[in-house]
Amino acid sequence: MAVSEDRRRALRAAALVGLLRSVDGTGPDPSTVLAAGPVAAAVLIGDRAEVLIESGAPGVVAGALLWADRQGADRLRLFVDATTSGGAPEEAATYARRWASHFTLDTDVWFRDGATAHRLAVPSDPGGTGAVPSDPGGPGADDPTLRALLEAAGLEVVEEHGVVTGELLGLEVARLVRWPADLGGDGLVHVETGVGRFDRDATAAVRAGEGPEAALARVVEQVGSQRRPEDPTNPLALLARERWLRRSLLDDPQRIGMASLRACATTVARDGVRDSAPAAATGEAPDGGPVVVVCSVGADLAFVPVAADTRAVRSPGARLVLVVPERDLLPSTVRLAELVVDGAELLGVCAPWETGVRAPWETEDGGPP
Repeated sequence: MAVSEDRRRALRAAALVGLLRSVDGTGPDPSTVLAAGPVAAAVLIGDRAEVLIESGAPGVVAGALLWADRQGADRLRLFVDATTSGGAPEEAATYARRWASHFTLDTDVWFRDGATAHRLAVPSDPGGTGAVPSDPGGPGADDPTLRALLEAAGLEVVEEHGVVTGELLGLEVARLVRWPADLGGDGLVHVETGVGRFDRDATAAVRAGEGPEAALARVVEQVGSQRRPEDPTNPLALLARERWLRRSLLDDPQRIGMASLRACATTVARDGVRDSAPAAATGEAPDGGPVVVVCSVGADLAFVPVAADTRAVRSPGARLVLVVPERDLLPSTVRLAELVVDGAELLGVCAPWETGVRAPWETEDGGPP
């Protein structure tokens, strides 16, 4: 039988009270426990916020930090209970501490173990600068000749987390994929075209004999005619906008006062083209100093912790510049940026899909290359 959200909140409140009693010997009245986002329960005791979260995801941790900050807490104790999502509690708590370590709020992380909780051991690497593990989705699927085909078709070649793709204004329309011999393939790397895995599979089934050059020309024409600044509400113009924003900054880094920028992966791989995820770049400021620029669109609590983590991995000590469309300068994003250890600059810019200016890859007559 499905459990109502009111019942879920009550269970989370009771769980937090139980954990506090197990580790402190006492706990608050359950009626004083509040909801802190959709998957968290929280209470303020003295100057410390006590928050129970159901995963160690960056957005969930950021939500807990914001709640504690808004209550005026000087300290935060996070209890991570990953059992409801089927995760490993200690591993989830380790991730939670990683995200929290990038913010100035004093945070202590515990993980739930049955009816009690255990404090996460102090790491040997307090800075946590190792890369967050991710599923690369087939490492080694690369070929310089096929990369050249992507570039010749007018696509931006992007390699992130072991995957090489061809993007059009930040939207993946082609990918290099190895066809494994143990599944009936030839063991070689091929160009697959389409917006996302299901579109690639459908294209392969319908156009099995199409050559890579023809396939790339077709997808560039089809997608390019719809993903345009002049038609910002088209479904294909709504996907991966944070990567479209990054592409516009790579083309003109002086828009945000930078000398040069190069695309790079964040420390968290996105699941698919329909999933919003921060898009990053590294580069140099006019004075030659290193900079990490991370773009986001909309309301994404994971944006700031992932950006700070990416700087810690890619270029520790570099300037961190967070870029969003002007309308997305949200109070939550502004406050999280203010709380980042070693500082972060938050900039609002005119989004490329709002300018109506011809894209760099378009020809003089407005069509694709």
